[in-house]
Amino acid sequence: MGWRWPLGKVGTDREADTIEMEGTTVSTESKESGLISFKVLFIFLVLFVVIHIGVKLVPMYIDSEAMKDEMVAKARFSQTLTDADITAGLAKRAKEIGLPLGPENFKLLRDETTHRTKIGTAWDVEVHFFFDIYPPYTVKTYHFRPIVEEDYTRKF
Repeated sequence: MGWRWPLGKVGTDREADTIEMEGTTVSTESKESGLISFKVLFIFLVLFVVIHIGVKLVPMYIDSEAMKDEMVAKARFSQTLTDADITAGLAKRAKEIGLPLGPENFKLLRDETTHRTKIGTAWDVEVHFFFDIYPPYTVKTYHFRPIVEEDYTRKF
């Protein structure tokens, strides 16, 4: 094993931070001070901000889409369900997701001439960004207003 070529001559006549190799001198002295550069610090800061905002916002939008999917399913099967069954089922799903919605928060509109059911609801979510350092600027309220309209006679 070992090296194929020697790294350089080691002798007493050279300085400790240089290596002579095939007529050239290579310095082993580092020009870096060991401190983090401003550019790297800025990149870490931007990365932290993006990840922090993503962790706060993505779950809200996933919950919103999950609620909207449940509303679509209930609207499609509204021909066999009563209004009370639909609102109770939606309120149960909202509670499972963790949304502040009850049966009274859902509005149903049935149109018997076009065989369509329209379901709508609304809720607000208050988000505290950056550990709530300065509340006027780190607290934001997001409004969600999903509305679905489905034909309940459609064949699947």
